Amino acid sequence: MDQEYLNFAVKLAQEAGKLLIEKHKTAHNVIWKRPNDYKNEVDDLSDAMIRRAIRKKYPEHNICSEETDTLENGSEYSWVFDPLSGTIPYTSQVNDQFTVSIALLKNKKPILGVINAPKRSELFVAVEGKGATCNGAPIKVSGADDIQKSIMGLDLGKEHRDDGIKYLEKLMAPEGVTSFFSTGCYTVPMTMVASGKLHAYLGSNLEPWDMAAASLIMREAGAKVTNLTGRDWQYGDTSILASNPTLHNKLLNFLGI
Repeated sequence: MDQEYLNFAVKLAQEAGKLLIEKHKTAHNVIWKRPNDYKNEVDDLSDAMIRRAIRKKYPEHNICSEETDTLENGSEYSWVFDPLSGTIPYTSQVNDQFTVSIALLKNKKPILGVINAPKRSELFVAVEGKGATCNGAPIKVSGADDIQKSIMGLDLGKEHRDDGIKYLEKLMAPEGVTSFFSTGCYTVPMTMVASGKLHAYLGSNLEPWDMAAASLIMREAGAKVTNLTGRDWQYGDTSILASNPTLHNKLLNFLGI
């Protein structure tokens, strides 16, 4: 990993995070993208800031983000980012779970992940093969291995949400998990798995920018990360299941995957 890439991604995530905080109290004008999903002006402002910086620094690289069309340059390197993950809690101010999420992929494989949760004062960084950190300190997943004593994050995405109901029903059965959280932000719960605060995370029908950085951060913190067929998570998958390897295998069996 080129140290220059790491420094660039961290600085960019921090700068975008500052923008989110500056606009937090005033970003209330929503633009509906579909019947149950919206963005606000800060999504676009942050997206433009990040794209501008990438195109200036690495004009030959590909870019994929939530708010703008993919830029395909035929490079082996791709920047995949969500300029504001957690738009709903950010806009409604119901909680502090919103982030800037930036990943660098080489041949469609995440090699660098940075997630900045500015309201929580948490900066997560992972480099392939070098572990994961939060604010510079190493992090690792929980060792919990009892499904019934587990707390997990669970999100059904924005499209085809009914596809995930079968998993929700099993997890809420008497032999299921203690509790699950769905807070309107996909990336924060995944960083909580990486740091051992949550025991597992399940997401169905998510987007690549929701998972690219977080998947690497969780893996580098010791998680087993697959899609909902049980295959190791890859860029392009629309689902994700992550936990420590022992609990992960139990969840696969319990969910009938």
